[in-house]
Amino acid sequence: MRKKGFTLIEIMIVVVIIGILAALAIPRYRKAALKSKIDEAKIVLKHIYSVAQQYYAQHGTYPNTWGWGIWWMFNNAHTKNTNWQTPPGFNLERPSGYPRFTYSMLHISPEVAGTTWFFIYAWGWGPDSYDASVRKVNDLWIDAEGNIHGGTIME
Repeated sequence: MRKKGFTLIEIMIVVVIIGILAALAIPRYRKAALKSKIDEAKIVLKHIYSVAQQYYAQHGTYPNTWGWGIWWMFNNAHTKNTNWQTPPGFNLERPSGYPRFTYSMLHISPEVAGTTWFFIYAWGWGPDSYDASVRKVNDLWIDAEGNIHGGTIME
């Protein structure tokens, strides 16, 4: 007479198969999630850049960040918050949710630096983000021509 049920060997084989699948899937999921966070930062950078271009079209210059300690910090992602500050006259709404990166802008005029410097940065490294996964991402920045640089994952 045969008993109904599973043997210990059958259960162990199933557990091993599930473990192998989990070992393959979890790292891929984490990498895909991190790439989506980098894409999110690129979208925010492009949005800030488009508003900066509108400001430039209206005023003939980018917002002067020199007077505010060189960098204009839109937010601080060190803690989970929705604080968002913009320079005077810079019509930019904050991103929805909790920004994972700290966004900042640098504009130094030719009178100060001899040439125009304009960059918008997204920082996630060090203790700058409440989301520990973005600490593995090199800085992202967009230059005055709209080119995005950085954003590679540090292994």
